[in-house]
Amino acid sequence: MKRVEVHLLGSPSVYVDGLSLHIARRQTRALLFRLAAVIDPVPREHLCFLLWSNRPEQDARRNLSHLLTHLRSAVPERAMIVVNDDYVALNPDCFWSDVVAFLCARNGCDVEPDLDTLHEMVDLYRGPLLAGFSLPNSPEYESWLTLERQSIERIYLETLAVLIEVHIAQGNYAEAIAYANNYLFVNGFDEEIHRRLIELYGVTGDRGAALHQYQQCAE
Repeated sequence: MKRVEVHLLGSPSVYVDGLSLHIARRQTRALLFRLAAVIDPVPREHLCFLLWSNRPEQDARRNLSHLLTHLRSAVPERAMIVVNDDYVALNPDCFWSDVVAFLCARNGCDVEPDLDTLHEMVDLYRGPLLAGFSLPNSPEYESWLTLERQSIERIYLETLAVLIEVHIAQGNYAEAIAYANNYLFVNGFDEEIHRRLIELYGVTGDRGAALHQYQQCAE
């Protein structure tokens, strides 16, 4: 069975056994990306609403059936698409996505934060969810994407904030500075992280960098 990898964090891409897979139709890609964003089955009704909110239910369901046919043709493993009357899902035995890995790692950290897992989450986050991808004629899909993008970005920033404090506590100031800069690259308006970074530059004796960071915060 071929392994399909769907990368959704940053610019989206699909790989089959390490080789890039091109899916021509934007709407087909949109469906795959929505299914790959979760491990659980997605209700057909939800998919119809996301993609054809302005169409009658019967038309939307027919369109979804056609789109699933296109998706099955686009991927090398037909067993990857699991469909019944109510739900659509991707078979976890032959697909992997960075978003699912990211969220599963985060759920594990809710029990007991693990430094290796936190590092893994940061490595998985290559950028905003589906960066550069849109489905302009499907406003509900765009709304879903905006909310999910914000949610995942928030988790990423929370992870960075934890790593900053962990590395400070361990005296790993260079690592803490790197994670603080990563944080501010995404959200440059967080005054607390600016303050933390100024303190870190002060602790490491880099007065010039501390003053420059203060000026950036003030601006």
